Amino acid sequence: MMNQKDEMTKNLLEELDDYFMQLVYLKDLLSVQKDIERSTEKLQYAPNFTLIVECALSDSYMLVLMKLYDKSEKAKTIPNLIKKCKKNINLFPFKSDTLAKLDEYETKILEDEFISHAIKTLMSRRDSYYAHNDKKYFGKNLVNDTSNLKMYHIEFLVSFTEDVLDYLFSQLASEKRRTTKYNQDLSNLFKHD
Repeated sequence: MMNQKDEMTKNLLEELDDYFMQLVYLKDLLSVQKDIERSTEKLQYAPNFTLIVECALSDSYMLVLMKLYDKSEKAKTIPNLIKKCKKNINLFPFKSDTLAKLDEYETKILEDEFISHAIKTLMSRRDSYYAHNDKKYFGKNLVNDTSNLKMYHIEFLVSFTEDVLDYLFSQLASEKRRTTKYNQDLSNLFKHD
């Protein structure tokens, strides 16, 4: 029978695994996007298909990031995970080191130029474009939207997310965490030309 601390650690590791599921999906989406970019020459023969797939990929990875950085206090988000770990610092073997790292992550969320900008932009787009039909950006007016994130902002936020999750996982477990599944197999479609 597990004691309370072991049970809480087990539950936190299960929650981390759920975050890793989202991270893996996110990284797989971005890998598909990069694979499409590498296959531009072949995909030029299907420009409409390519555009639809690229837009769907963009919507999907933006939505995953929006969920991971939602501003709700009740949502399962990276900022809320950090707060939860701080409240349960007794689960971590190196409490003072972990607390310092968690403080560093909170500071980065608020003050890092790329991370804070990306999160603010995600929330703005969520509220005006993705979750609601804001008349300012509806239909043809979508061209008024200037809040697009550059790919480096997205990659920076994904890297930060992975850093947070990897650190927390490494402090609580010794087994291997989930890894990406996509294996750049788009090129397989073109082998049968």
